[in-house]
Amino acid sequence: MALPELFRHRDRFIGCLAIGRVPRRRVGERVHVGQHEAVLDEADIAAFDSIADTLLYRAGETFSIMTQGYDYPSLARCPALAGDGRCAIHLNGKPVTCEVVPLDPLVPDALQHLVLAGRNQSASYLGADCIQEGERADAPLLTAEGEIKDANARDALARRRRALEREREVWGRAVFESLRKDLFDSPAALARIPPGGFLTISIVPALLAVASTSARRRQLCLDYIDSQLALIDRSIEQALLRRRLEDRAVTQELRGFAQAYQRAKALLGTPLPAMEMESSAPASLSSIEAYLSGAHR
Repeated sequence: MALPELFRHRDRFIGCLAIGRVPRRRVGERVHVGQHEAVLDEADIAAFDSIADTLLYRAGETFSIMTQGYDYPSLARCPALAGDGRCAIHLNGKPVTCEVVPLDPLVPDALQHLVLAGRNQSASYLGADCIQEGERADAPLLTAEGEIKDANARDALARRRRALEREREVWGRAVFESLRKDLFDSPAALARIPPGGFLTISIVPALLAVASTSARRRQLCLDYIDSQLALIDRSIEQALLRRRLEDRAVTQELRGFAQAYQRAKALLGTPLPAMEMESSAPASLSSIEAYLSGAHR
């Protein structure tokens, strides 16, 4: 989920930062997924490099930094799932990252068929049983001949990539630099990123990046923090009632998120001089404020 989507659904999704390693690909590399195989050529590598240059972060290795929703895995359901099994926000701000499923915005279009094959083999991937090879009368054809054939899927993939590019511009590069010394330049710290998975940390670095120079952005972030603290309290309270052993680590991490929010709230409660100057300016939204409010959609 992009930061504006988390702001919009602040009472439903607990936000966090997810940091992952993205493998560097090489010309001639063979990529196997079950019975499917691709030998990467120069065009494939150029496509991967283009994605990395616009959406990812490099410090020796290549990394992804994204905001996402966080919840207890033991619940095994999306917080937006209604009682009847339908998405409660389908017509009210459904995240683009949901629309792009099952495709991957960090993989070139020509290789999305390998993404689908991998999803189909993963028992843990939600909706994997819907992924089948060949054309079907009751479902659109997603990929063929190295292209995204379905117009809706193609549009969702493009919008998700644009959102990630905007996130990188608004807060991503600032967060990357703020974490460089203690994470990206530290082999010991990088060991915390699980292979094929993500390191989840508080979303506070992203909030501080967008709130640093504007009183209005600061207030947007403070409002978000208040909603998140209340949501975390409710989530932990419900987890304690469930009394499940596997929930303990998540509860501990959520308490860490809450502590980070409290520290950020205290920090943002003291306006910087630049904020005071802007607070007397006209109330028109800046491009970043429009982005956070979802006006860019």
